[in-house]
Amino acid sequence: MTLVPALRRASVLAFLFLGASAAQASVAFHVTVTTERVNKPGVKTSLPARETQDSDVVLGEHFISVRDGHTLSVLDFATRRRYMIDTAASTYDTYSLFDVAGSRAAELGHRQGIAGMLKVSGLEQHATPPVYEEQALSVLDNKRRGPLLPQVLDGAVLWSLDGQPLLRLEIAGSPVSGDEADAFAQWLRYTWGGHPAVLKMLADGKRIPAAFTLHHQQIAGKVARHFRISAMTAGAPATYALSAYRPRPLAADAPVLERVLAQAALLPPLEPGAHPALRAEAEKLFAADQPFEAFLTMLEDHFSTGALVEKLTPQQQLAMQACQPIHDLTRALLAKDKEGMQAALATVQGLRQQYGLAQPVLALFEGTLRARLGQRQAAMALYLQVLQARPQMAAAYQDLGDALYAQFDAPNAWRSWDAGRALAPGLRQFRKVNDLERDLLRDYPAFFDGGAPLPLKDQPSTSRPASSTKTVGSTNLP
Repeated sequence: MTLVPALRRASVLAFLFLGASAAQASVAFHVTVTTERVNKPGVKTSLPARETQDSDVVLGEHFISVRDGHTLSVLDFATRRRYMIDTAASTYDTYSLFDVAGSRAAELGHRQGIAGMLKVSGLEQHATPPVYEEQALSVLDNKRRGPLLPQVLDGAVLWSLDGQPLLRLEIAGSPVSGDEADAFAQWLRYTWGGHPAVLKMLADGKRIPAAFTLHHQQIAGKVARHFRISAMTAGAPATYALSAYRPRPLAADAPVLERVLAQAALLPPLEPGAHPALRAEAEKLFAADQPFEAFLTMLEDHFSTGALVEKLTPQQQLAMQACQPIHDLTRALLAKDKEGMQAALATVQGLRQQYGLAQPVLALFEGTLRARLGQRQAAMALYLQVLQARPQMAAAYQDLGDALYAQFDAPNAWRSWDAGRALAPGLRQFRKVNDLERDLLRDYPAFFDGGAPLPLKDQPSTSRPASSTKTVGSTNLP
């Protein structure tokens, strides 16, 4: 297969991409993927034994786009964002690029846990070989692996790792630049998976194969995905625009989670007077001999603006030292073991009964304790309650994101974390997610190759939940 000078599939680009004004052009191609499944005897599944999917791909200088029917996915490596565009409705959703690597890392740990339980139960033979988990997720499980070994076939080479066949690579293909080969491997990584060693070999080969097959194994049986590349075109425009589309509007029947996070995406930055106003409210409560309510107001100030409690008068300090509810609450929040946290939960619930169930800081603390006890759905309900009443309480977005991430909802987790960081980027509660992103960049750098990233503060924070949406990097994986 050779490159052709004219774009055979002009519709791939005309509705989205601008004129070719960037320094480097792109490569476009059509891909047909045929998936064949051979299940183990006795396995029942709703997945078809054979299915085919067609899509059009553009490998840009700092982006990759994939069109499948009315769905257009764009990965933007310069901003570390990804967009899901509904071309029929002319709307789009936006997500963080971090959620893909984050979800893959979490899923690998989950699958390793399943394999461990099967081994303990004496059912190790039913576990998926680790190299196939790496093949499905494009992440390594830190086990020592041998080299990829080739077996020459008629017109193809079968590449295996640790005795497991991973890739059948046809000999025919088109030479491309190193950057274009890297982008090809990146497209495969995000949309269909591929073992990191396989993806590196494809990138190092500096060509796009005409046909190849990825082999998978899973608990249900074996899966083979046959790829055929056609209509490959050089010189496609190297940039894109979202100007023809608008953010997807909130549905009338949207769940509370989507409503809260959609609202967060539209919030303006906190005004400079937010901290003085809350502190003035605390001063009034101190003057009214209500030190516990003043303490809660100062905590709300910190959770919303990041401001520290300071400049308490001696009288205010004495009032807080003499306030038993403050001692009860702080002692409860220091609980470590399960029994202590259950007692702490009862304490906070009692305080909420006394000072009002709508009190946002106490509701947030109850959610935190419920999350630590594994009651994540109840915790999320409390976080959402708080954010409906106090949409600018940044710390609550951190806790909500943590609960979502623990339930393998990485897209919504980053949506929540991004919303909170946009409100109060310096809040110490966000150190954990900042560290997580640094770890992902360090441990899975290949997921972020393809462009110089913008500083975090300049990245857009709006996104939509992906629980019921076909999303790049998730739906095609075994």
